[in-house]
Amino acid sequence: MLQKSGDMWTWNHEGRWIIICTNIGWKKDGSNPMGAGIARVAADKYPDLPEWYGKRCKKYKDRTAVAAYTEGRLFLFPTKPFNEKQPWMSWKSDSCLSLIQRSCRQLVALANIMDEKGHLLTQIGLPLPGCGNGNLTPRDVMPIIIDLLDDRFVLLGQ
Repeated sequence: MLQKSGDMWTWNHEGRWIIICTNIGWKKDGSNPMGAGIARVAADKYPDLPEWYGKRCKKYKDRTAVAAYTEGRLFLFPTKPFNEKQPWMSWKSDSCLSLIQRSCRQLVALANIMDEKGHLLTQIGLPLPGCGNGNLTPRDVMPIIIDLLDDRFVLLGQ
């Protein structure tokens, strides 16, 4: 994994894929609650995204995997676990280190498949997963992403 300064959306507008950290849940209308952080910006840019991802969450529940939203060159990367009793409240949970670990592994596998199909994902931008709205610390998250993500993945920061 590499580290660079830069803005996620500038990176995306230059034609690169970026990672959007998400929760696993859905509201009564079936859409995923993307109300804060980079997920909120993604939902504003791509109005169909919350419904598209909410359907996946509703179908797969706690097995919801990293997903590629090709229209926006986005990888939806679950960090907040599924709240079985109140799926619409999953966004309020703290991010989970084991879910970040699982999502990293799935992301690498999905990127490999996409590379084999000719997408050539040479640099994929990511925020520090689970930090910020997920209430995790870089000290907890960095060892996971350093261990699991290769140099196609670029941690972007200011």
